[in-house]
Amino acid sequence: MAPILDPSLRADYSPLSRGELRGQFQAIAGMFDDIRAKLISLTPLGLSVSNPPTQAEVQALADKLDELINTVNA
Repeated sequence: MAPILDPSLRADYSPLSRGELRGQFQAIAGMFDDIRAKLISLTPLGLSVSNPPTQAEVQALADKLDELINTVNA
């Protein structure tokens, strides 16, 4: 079972628990690993932009930005 992040831990002035903190750090590391895996799955845009950019080029950039946002939020 993967550790679950509990934001209520560690209360101010409470004694430290090595196992409890290890679980917290493992949960945070797992979150970063998940985000990293999502970002790695994205493909490069591979777009050359003209000067001035065309509507299609700008739309391609907007679409890729939407893909990035949706990937990170998933």
